[in-house]
Amino acid sequence: MEVSEFLQRAKYDKTSADEFRGYRNGHHQERTVSTAVGGLTVKVPRVSDSVQKYESKLVKPYQRRSEGLNNLFPKLFIEGLSTRDFEPSLRFLVGEEAPLSPSSISRLNKQFKADYENWGKDDLSSQKFYYIYADGVYLSAGIALERACLLVIIGIDECGEKHLLGLHQGFRESKESWKELLLDLKNRGLNELAIAVADGGLGFWAALPEVFSKTKEQLCWLHKTRNILNKLPKSELDEAVKRLRAIHLAEDKGEAERLAKLLIKEWKTDSRTIKAAECLELALERLLTFFDFPKEHARHLRTTNPIESVFATIRLRTKPMKRFRTIKSGVHLVFKLLERAKTGWRGIGNPEKLKEVKLPS
Repeated sequence: MEVSEFLQRAKYDKTSADEFRGYRNGHHQERTVSTAVGGLTVKVPRVSDSVQKYESKLVKPYQRRSEGLNNLFPKLFIEGLSTRDFEPSLRFLVGEEAPLSPSSISRLNKQFKADYENWGKDDLSSQKFYYIYADGVYLSAGIALERACLLVIIGIDECGEKHLLGLHQGFRESKESWKELLLDLKNRGLNELAIAVADGGLGFWAALPEVFSKTKEQLCWLHKTRNILNKLPKSELDEAVKRLRAIHLAEDKGEAERLAKLLIKEWKTDSRTIKAAECLELALERLLTFFDFPKEHARHLRTTNPIESVFATIRLRTKPMKRFRTIKSGVHLVFKLLERAKTGWRGIGNPEKLKEVKLPS
């Protein structure tokens, strides 16, 4: 049917010399093309002496897999099937001729790189973003003993929806690495944010004011609480947890400051708790920034949970792999994992309250 359409005549039909476009010339060598229902033996027709070169759209030159399998294999890899698992898992289903070697599957996954690079060029200037969450996730990759650090930034737009804004390979969580990522986002059109939420990593907080100088800073209460509890004797932990929770659940910022200062004062009188007091006092201002925003968004701004929950998906998939061959391959897989996961991301509650948030000019 393809040949008939190309030649504009059925087999054995004749045409005038003006309409002649070539003629059938047998078939190429018979071969087997693997499909989801097994191997199919095909003989692709040949067309000679045509003005325009004929090429089948159904079966490409040297093709050994159907397009369906080419699309399916990378999805299976993302879902958790390793390159070495394809052979024992799928051989019976797709036939003996299907190329299922690790190298064959890896070649199909090269599309991940192109998808990642195209996404990294997206223009962000068409949307307004209000909140961002930043954190790093570590992967074992390459031949070195150190783990690779991936820097991730997720943003909340004017409709309250979450978006993956940044995903870069970094040197640990250094200032230079974070600054490179933030500058890239700014060059792509990201506006000055109302607030940034992150843990206590010094690299991000050192880089942020150099790129987005007017963005307010919010330390993650969950991470800071752990830091504080690590500086307390076991006998004080239960009471400390209750009092720290009372601070960030206070009715307003004034009440939170009163409770925090009272706790700091008490802890400073005891040599066993003085380090915990200093830790809380040093971070207090940036722990209470969320009180300056709509009360309905407090639970979204107190911690980095919106990004930590995303990392749970990444760790679930990457942990069985033990170690990536290269750092870049880890970046590309994590990008595809996040791309798949974002369809299930929930936006923040009461998004209409974003109208009350003023973006820095």
